[in-house]
Amino acid sequence: MRIYVLTQEDAFYIPLILDHVLDTFRDVVGIGIVPGELRSRNLRRYLKTMGARDFVIQSLNLVRHRFMDRLGGVVGSTRSWSVAGAARRAGVAREAVPRVNDPVFLGRLRAAGVDLIVSIACPQRLGPELLRLPSRGCINLHGALLPRYQGMLPSFWVLANGEATTGVTVHWMDEQIDRGDILVQQSLSIEPWDTVHSLVRRSKVLVGRQLLVSAIGLIERGQAPRTPMDHAKASYYSYPDADAVRRFRAHGRRFI
Repeated sequence: MRIYVLTQEDAFYIPLILDHVLDTFRDVVGIGIVPGELRSRNLRRYLKTMGARDFVIQSLNLVRHRFMDRLGGVVGSTRSWSVAGAARRAGVAREAVPRVNDPVFLGRLRAAGVDLIVSIACPQRLGPELLRLPSRGCINLHGALLPRYQGMLPSFWVLANGEATTGVTVHWMDEQIDRGDILVQQSLSIEPWDTVHSLVRRSKVLVGRQLLVSAIGLIERGQAPRTPMDHAKASYYSYPDADAVRRFRAHGRRFI
């Protein structure tokens, strides 16, 4: 089964997910890196949302990760510090994909005989032609218990809303965001000490990468379920506004 991953560049979470997937499956034929959140034009928004303390800490963490990524490219590393680094470490081809629905890009996927597309925080909506292209379908890793907390930054929103539990879902993709049939799910408790960073690490990274490997294995064996979501229970969240951040802080939460 020939697997293609659609994602965005990231230093903190996606490389750790990719390392596990790429170490488990040797038939990943490519990684498409779509323009996403890690761009300078978003700095002001991050500062306003995160506050000075968390923004400075995360900025220093990013500098460290970029240094380790460059060092790993020279001397090698047991783990990856960027999406490009994860591809390099596994010897998997990577490419910049400005528009996922571009006919030229779709033609390359067809020529490569892609059977399954795996989305890990892909920031663009997949159109109908792309969704129909792989013979085994398209799946997405989402850091919440769908159908609740569809959309952006679910680990922030569960903390802002004072939830006691959260989880991770791997679901089949359709033309609507985070609304396709559920493949596998797993819940976990939210701890009093959790920050957004720690919760993403515990949920989407540590649990999510195991869940994603399990889901791909089920697809390979022809045993993957399709459990329809109960859309009456759905909730959707976008980027946090000032009121949401105040509510998040009122619960004693931090980003880092």
